[in-house]
Amino acid sequence: MFRDIESRYYQIKVDLRHLFDEQLIGREVEANSQSGYAVHGQVFYQVNIGRYIYDLSARALSRLLESVQGILDRHLLDGGEQNLWAMTYITDEYERGTQQAFTNLSVQSVIYEQQTSLAQLLTSPGYLNQIAATQVSTYSEWRSVSDKARGDLANVITDAVARGINPRETARIVSERLDVSMSSAKNIAQTEQVGALRQAQRQETEWSRDRLGLNTAMLHLSALKPTSRTWHVARHGKVYTPEEVEEWYSRDGNRWRCYCSQIPVILDDDGKVVNPGLIERLAQERQQWAGTEQKRGRK
Repeated sequence: MFRDIESRYYQIKVDLRHLFDEQLIGREVEANSQSGYAVHGQVFYQVNIGRYIYDLSARALSRLLESVQGILDRHLLDGGEQNLWAMTYITDEYERGTQQAFTNLSVQSVIYEQQTSLAQLLTSPGYLNQIAATQVSTYSEWRSVSDKARGDLANVITDAVARGINPRETARIVSERLDVSMSSAKNIAQTEQVGALRQAQRQETEWSRDRLGLNTAMLHLSALKPTSRTWHVARHGKVYTPEEVEEWYSRDGNRWRCYCSQIPVILDDDGKVVNPGLIERLAQERQQWAGTEQKRGRK
C-alpha cells in the first residue's frame, strides 16, 4: 500500500506542476526584492520575496485552488466512496485476519472445527456488514487527508501570490508540503491495515463465543520493537476480552502506529489459557524487552 501511496503522490506533484505552469503566470521584477522566510506547518522555508508579480485575479486564484482540490481528490479518492482504491488493501487484511482466527480456533477446538468453515465466515452477514462499515470509515479518513492537504496547499499558494514568491520556489514548497501529507497518509494506511486485521480477529473471537458458546478471549502479542510503547509491551502475553481490546484501542491514541496483534484463544474452566508454557514464554519475552530497554536508559 505504501508504494501505491507514493505513486499517487508522485502523480499529484506532476499534475500540480502542469497546473502551475498553465495558471501561475506573471512576471519577475528586481525592485524591492529581498530574502525572507515562508512558514507553513511550523516549518521555515527560505525564499525570495517581492521578486514576482502574478497575473491572477481573486476569481482566477479561486479556480486554481479548486483545480488543486480536484487533483488531490482524483488521486486520493480514486474510486469514490463505493469503490475506494484503499479498500482493496483493507479488505485483504480483514480476510487475512478472519482466516488466521479461523485457523487458530480450529486447532484449539474440535467443536469450532466441526461447526465452522472459512467459506461460511467470509460470506456471513456479520462479515459483510463489517466490510461495509469499514468502507465508510476508510473513505472518511482519506477524505480528511485530501481536505487537509488542500487547505495546506491553499495557504502555500495564496501566501506565495501575496508575497511575490516565484512559481519555482512555490512549487518546491508545495512539493515539501505534499511530502508531509504523504507521511501522514502512510500512518493512516498502516493503522487502517493493521486495524482491519485486528478487527477481524476480534470479530471472530466474539462470534465464536456467542455462536458456539466457547470460552474465547484474546491473547495480546506486542511487536517488542525498540520503539514499542511500554504500556503496549506490558500487555504482551496477557489475556483480554474482545470488548476490553476494543475499548483499549479507542483511547489514548493506542491504535496509531501500533504493531501489536491479538489472537483468539480458548480458556479452560478457570479462565486460563490451556497452554501455560506459551504464557510463560511470552512473560519471559516481556521481561527481556524491559531489561534491554533499561540498559538503553529508557524507563
